[in-house]
Amino acid sequence: MPLEGFKCKKPYEILSSHEVERIHQGSLEVLSETGMTVVHERSLKILEDGGCLVDPETRRVRFPTNIIEWAIAQCPDTFTLRARNPDLSLNLGAEVVYFASFPGFTWLDPDTQERRVATVEDCARLVRLCDALPMVHTLCQPVAHLGDKPPQIELEWVHATELRNTDKTIMGTAFGGSSKWLVQMVEVTDQQTLGGICISSPLAIPSDQAQGILDYAESGNPQLILSGPSKGATGPATMAGTLVLQNAEILGGTVLAQLANPGCGVMYMGYSTPMDMRYGTMASGAVEVGIMAVATAQLARFYGMPSGVFYPMTDAKTPDPQAIFEKHLQTYLCATAGVNYIMPLGGLDNEGSHSPVQMIIDNEVCRMVGKVLEGIKVDDEHLAIDLIKQVGPPPGNYLKTKHTRTHWQEEYLLSDLVVRENYKAWVSGGSKGIVERAAEVAHHLMNTHEPNPLPSEADRELAKILIAAEKEKLGS
Repeated sequence: MPLEGFKCKKPYEILSSHEVERIHQGSLEVLSETGMTVVHERSLKILEDGGCLVDPETRRVRFPTNIIEWAIAQCPDTFTLRARNPDLSLNLGAEVVYFASFPGFTWLDPDTQERRVATVEDCARLVRLCDALPMVHTLCQPVAHLGDKPPQIELEWVHATELRNTDKTIMGTAFGGSSKWLVQMVEVTDQQTLGGICISSPLAIPSDQAQGILDYAESGNPQLILSGPSKGATGPATMAGTLVLQNAEILGGTVLAQLANPGCGVMYMGYSTPMDMRYGTMASGAVEVGIMAVATAQLARFYGMPSGVFYPMTDAKTPDPQAIFEKHLQTYLCATAGVNYIMPLGGLDNEGSHSPVQMIIDNEVCRMVGKVLEGIKVDDEHLAIDLIKQVGPPPGNYLKTKHTRTHWQEEYLLSDLVVRENYKAWVSGGSKGIVERAAEVAHHLMNTHEPNPLPSEADRELAKILIAAEKEKLGS
């Protein structure tokens, strides 16, 4: 049985049906009249053969509305992402909500709170932490760079390290041609990956991302098409305008995926963030990011596609109150809007770093938000009407009842991380706050958790694929 995750039965919506239709029509107009730049020869041929209008000199592709509508109709409204362990597979789409880890270019040492470029061993320890945490339903590589591997092959090594240290599902990449090697890796580990495709705003599909679309579609792996305009920089300053652009870019990528393999699984994923013009930085922790997530979920439902967001995120540099309140609000908005694939766990400073301490805190936030989604169970047993009549007024109480012994742990989240003891007990325990407690948990899990091992034959095949990738990319 696939992983259950949580369910959002009554999604919060921020756009009217008329406003969704206006965004849709605006995107169709942009795609048919302006189009997108696609710098990949084979993709240009596929698009042209499929009915798109291609200018070979400018590599500009214009998408007729009927082709876009055809591609949308090919997209399944749900699809399964198969894990090495069948119990950890994901059913993406419909009401289901899953939480994922978030990547960083560096990782934050839990002892010194200093950023470090990860080694392969660091990456392995971070993956094992993801494997240990129950709210990490699926992984996006915890670190994107490795200091002990050449940059041309670091993503291949990151993915191999993930596959060796967790039997949960992982998100793929296409940067630098990494998709070619990852589809081979997941074949030998007997699973799928969710291929990650990043459109370049405004309105461009880079060569490696176009190749990734083809690699994942043609190998039978589902993929996400991610658009992340920066409001005011690579997209309009307004949220509505950015939604038109984001929507157009995702639909353009979807056309290529469906032409390559009609019926392949495609996730509609948003990553739009405002630019803070005062500093020239992305305001990734802004409330508007969460608002855009609500609209992203609505648009995905409009098209009948699973939805995802490449956040929640924060601009905080360390695990601190800013990180907690920014990420908690965004996580709540994403989940209650019914986004199927949410990535709140571990990220700090946009994509600047991945923090094991923040991972532990975010795991607790996801438990709380999941509890909100679960709601209140109302039946005869939980209404307890007969019990209330039996106990009556004081001196009656509920402490000694079987009903309380049966239900108190089931009804409420219990946490060893959150401070709930009285003041005297807290002081005698070292006066530790949530950051100190989270650091202790992170250390323990990173040092002791043992994932289900990859079969030795699959591990040997991964090693062969890494050697082949190094030989092709490095000439060694």
